[in-house]
Amino acid sequence: MSKAISLKTSVYQLVKEYPEIREIMASLGFTDILLPGMLETAGRIMTLEKGGALKKIPLEKIRESLAAAGFQVQD
Repeated sequence: MSKAISLKTSVYQLVKEYPEIREIMASLGFTDILLPGMLETAGRIMTLEKGGALKKIPLEKIRESLAAAGFQVQD
């Protein structure tokens, strides 16, 4: 089964569908995702694309980490 995701989907939706993404994101530098309530608040409007720009994490690095975990990143 393919785990296809988009960098434009909200972090909240991604984590609800694929809970393992939360740890992948934290390892990339999105450590705020682990704070209580952050997913339910900012996560509803934040996307991986926006978050990468905000945290200065290259999109290619995000794509590579997700692909290594079995995700197919679509845009």
